[in-house]
Amino acid sequence: MEESAFMRRNHMKLLKHQRDDTLRGGVRTGKYSLKECVSCHASQSTQSVNASAGDFCQSCHTYAAVKIDCFECHASKPTVKEAKP
Repeated sequence: MEESAFMRRNHMKLLKHQRDDTLRGGVRTGKYSLKECVSCHASQSTQSVNASAGDFCQSCHTYAAVKIDCFECHASKPTVKEAKP
């Protein structure tokens, strides 16, 4: 995580870099992973970052007229870990 202004300008570069490290090098860290973004920024009402116009990712991408294709493959809702009995 970084400051908001930095993330607004650079989040796509960070996500692409993380993707390349993961796909090409097998490196799986959490700092710039999409999963971490989703877990922090999911809406309380929709439990998603992309389900409605007011959700975190959707609101900015709509404003900037940028198509979000991340969630064609990735989950837009945080995963819930089940408690082990």
